[in-house]
Amino acid sequence: MQHPLVLCGHGWLGNYLAETREPATVISTTRTPEKCQQLAQQGYQAIPFTLGDDPAVLTRHCSQATVLLNIPPGRRNPSLDTYLDNMLALIDALIDVKVGHIIFISTTSVYGEETTHIVTENTPVDPQTVSAKTHIAIEKRLRRYPNYRYSIVRLAGLVGPDRHPVNVLSGKHFSAGNKVVNLVHVADVVTALTQLIRRGGEGKTYHLCSLAHPKRGDYYPRTAHARGLALPRFDDTTALPVGKRIDARWSWEMLDTRPRFATPDDMM
Repeated sequence: MQHPLVLCGHGWLGNYLAETREPATVISTTRTPEKCQQLAQQGYQAIPFTLGDDPAVLTRHCSQATVLLNIPPGRRNPSLDTYLDNMLALIDALIDVKVGHIIFISTTSVYGEETTHIVTENTPVDPQTVSAKTHIAIEKRLRRYPNYRYSIVRLAGLVGPDRHPVNVLSGKHFSAGNKVVNLVHVADVVTALTQLIRRGGEGKTYHLCSLAHPKRGDYYPRTAHARGLALPRFDDTTALPVGKRIDARWSWEMLDTRPRFATPDDMM
């Protein structure tokens, strides 16, 4: 029998992961009664929970469970102090009830945008945005606890059947076409998370990213053409590539898998 999986934030990614499991083993949080009803109709145990609520509303379901913490801070919020305080309080409460494994969905934006180097799981972070700094603070709180209880997963830009950056970029004009892209397909993320859930927390930090990093001035027009969209235009595409390259080879190896969408071209 599968151990319970608690999706603290049953959003876009959580839905893809939930579809791979027996519904009776999934406990989901959502902020609205309508979404609770929808999830219940699909066979999931749905809990109305908003970050900042009494953590006991959630933690009573979490003893020995795997908890996927995937509540994004919101890109347009200039101050994330309340969000951070609530996330840290939730983590502390989860540890208090002896949660089996916390998986925190973080982001490769914690490395900043200035580096042009290959970035591994051991590269020092350089968060430059409020959101990135907040993610680092949450990661640090997890590291206070015994190593076997948590995993940190830093995701590159997420792509899926119903989600791709080119849909937003189509027909627009941008600079820095020589900047490289770091993308990962949701199917590969789900495979990696499934492996991580099976093996349990070991206090490690993982990268999830494809293995190739084309220049965006090459990649996005090519993708737009393949999808029948208006081509985006980029300056500086012929210049030497710049920007960080997320190296996830160690993580894929540790999780005993290889991305099916190994290059961004596979995601078109």
